[in-house]
Amino acid sequence: MVVRLCLSGPVEVVLRGRAMDAGPPQRRAVLAALAVDAGRPVPVEALIERVWGTDPPQGARRALYAHICRIRRLGEEQDTGGRGRLPVLRRPGGYQLDLDPDAVDLRRFHRLVALARVSGQPPDRQVALLRESLALWRGEPLAGLRGAWPARVREAWRRRRVDAAVRLADLEVHSGDPAAVAQQLRDLLDEHPTTESVAEALMHALYMAGDGAEALRCYAQLRHRLAEELGAEPGHGLRELHRRILLGRPPRGGPYMPSASVDPDTDARTGSVGQFLLAD
Repeated sequence: MVVRLCLSGPVEVVLRGRAMDAGPPQRRAVLAALAVDAGRPVPVEALIERVWGTDPPQGARRALYAHICRIRRLGEEQDTGGRGRLPVLRRPGGYQLDLDPDAVDLRRFHRLVALARVSGQPPDRQVALLRESLALWRGEPLAGLRGAWPARVREAWRRRRVDAAVRLADLEVHSGDPAAVAQQLRDLLDEHPTTESVAEALMHALYMAGDGAEALRCYAQLRHRLAEELGAEPGHGLRELHRRILLGRPPRGGPYMPSASVDPDTDARTGSVGQFLLAD
């Protein structure tokens, strides 16, 4: 692809492998608001709310038009043939970023994860899809952008990443090296120390690697963190796994699914993310 957009991490435009300056934070926010719905029209009111919130300033509409004009010109100096431009088309009541959704890293991430969830997908194919999806991840989504909409997007995609990583870890535990998977999950738990699905998957990997004692220590540590930070107890899935490890019984069945995994949204089959990202 000549043009790619990166939303995982700071918002960036990549032209022929070269990252370009996408402009000030507000312009990057406009670009992100279009990019999450690449290939589909977005109403002007939705764009304004994504960038300026529910109480936008009086000049928000004019500012939106100005940012879109500058976004259209990105890459013109480097590609006189026009293929490096970002085509933002005027549509009735809104605008459309006319790019293949796969040119946007988080849209591609979503499509690959959705494919991995398709019923009947062979485990090796699921592993390949999930590895490819997670390799797209560069950091905190929409890093540096402020506001309610970027915060919702950020949290939604964090959950998606965790869900994909836990699913991949389970597949690899059953087909590879549980000890290596456990180390990957330790790193993920360091990032999300109170996320029960990650702790549950780590306990499972440790037990499968023959380290039931470490799995029990993991449970104790998580239980302490939940009590200290949230005033909560571990959920049913964690408690049941803890009980089975204490009894020396293998975790039930397979493939293992974390009890706190994120449910797929209604658009998972098509890879559509716009309505999902707009949800409160």
